[in-house]
Amino acid sequence: MMVVEFTFTAGTVAPVHHHPHEQVGYVVSGDLTLLMEGKEDEHLTAGASYYVPSNVPHGVIIHADTVLVDVFTPQREDFLPA
Repeated sequence: MMVVEFTFTAGTVAPVHHHPHEQVGYVVSGDLTLLMEGKEDEHLTAGASYYVPSNVPHGVIIHADTVLVDVFTPQREDFLPA
């Protein structure tokens, strides 16, 4: 398992992508839209949480400066320092 804090500026778009990790997230502050294959787009603000299953395409559109805390399992080896 791995816990990661992300900070995004307003206007950021994280393109739709997928990974083999399950992902649970919490919106610490900000405003975003979560895009996930098979679900309606979801508007999230501070205090909201979300779940992204393994290998499900997803992305985000950031509407205001935003801080997210994401938990990935298994650990994201691609996020570790080389």
